[in-house]
Amino acid sequence: MKIIADENMPNVATLFSPFADVELVNGRTLSKEQVKDADALLVRSVTKVNKALLEGSSVRFVGSATIGVDHIDTEYLAEQGITFTSAPGCNAEAVADYVFSALGYLSLSKSLSWLGKKIGVIGYGNVGKTVYDRFLALGCNVCVYDPFKEQEIASGSVNFASLETVLGCAVISLHAPLTTTGKYPTQGMIGAKLLSGVQAGTTIISAGRGGVIDEVALRGRHHALQGALNIVLDVWQGEPLIDASTLAIADIATPHIAGYSKQGREKGTWMVYQAFCRFFDIPNPLDLEKAITAGRIRSIGIEKGPLTEEMLARSMHAIYDVARDDARLRGKYRAGSDRSTFDWLRKHYVERDEFNTCFVSNGKQADLKALRAIGFRVE
Repeated sequence: MKIIADENMPNVATLFSPFADVELVNGRTLSKEQVKDADALLVRSVTKVNKALLEGSSVRFVGSATIGVDHIDTEYLAEQGITFTSAPGCNAEAVADYVFSALGYLSLSKSLSWLGKKIGVIGYGNVGKTVYDRFLALGCNVCVYDPFKEQEIASGSVNFASLETVLGCAVISLHAPLTTTGKYPTQGMIGAKLLSGVQAGTTIISAGRGGVIDEVALRGRHHALQGALNIVLDVWQGEPLIDASTLAIADIATPHIAGYSKQGREKGTWMVYQAFCRFFDIPNPLDLEKAITAGRIRSIGIEKGPLTEEMLARSMHAIYDVARDDARLRGKYRAGSDRSTFDWLRKHYVERDEFNTCFVSNGKQADLKALRAIGFRVE
């Protein structure tokens, strides 16, 4: 059996090589010639999987170690009888960690106070729900915009709101997929008209898909408010290119790595592996515990004191400080960039752990409750 796999999928050779010949490839430059005699194709979000890539191939199984599927022509796969699986929710904890690490950075660098402010979330999928639930557990006043989920979920169990209401919040966290069709397409959804209602001091965190925010309109609103927005961008309208003028207004800029925790990426590969084993009837697949690594820092102790943004920030940054990813990106782009720079940063990403790999202890009950709410384990 032959498998073509993206070289950036962690543990892919370890998990799949016992029962297949695994060839690792560059996912962005993958060609039709490379996949023609493969039985299975394993990808990430940079690979467009469609008729142009797969026509005439022997591929029977496609797995994407990602939460989104906008890079997959699922209709074509279904027509051809090709089984498809993805990894929804695999990096939800990692993206939530990114959001809170960013808030920690802003609280330390710009004295941002966010604990008592109104929070708005856009998108209530696996990631958006995780972010929403963390804010809710912290006692924040949080609302969410997702017209599809609002129709599915019992009234009152989630605080759904209009997009205008969410954009009126002090902190806005975006986790919507990129769609171009249907009743609620998201491409360019947040444009000049909606951004005109965003007030000075607002924090915008975009960690879903590039293109949901109109970057020209975002720059315009930022300049109209004389730079009084806090902007965190992990995704970009022209990926893998980054507009230099958008980069210039971002407080934090990263190369689509919000979900790139070591454990989240490993879980994505493992979820595809599980589906692969079911499809090819391979017995005794590895359990999750054996496919996921432990964190480097297993426990931290905190001083007893009042619950503050600073305490939360320093605790979070002991495990993951988003500022290091921002500094790495800016350093590379100052040195000169081209289309390959973005992918180089992703391929050579310095792995990080999730908050949930670390226990916290010693603090006051309120401190420990807050740290549990944002993802830590509490002794």
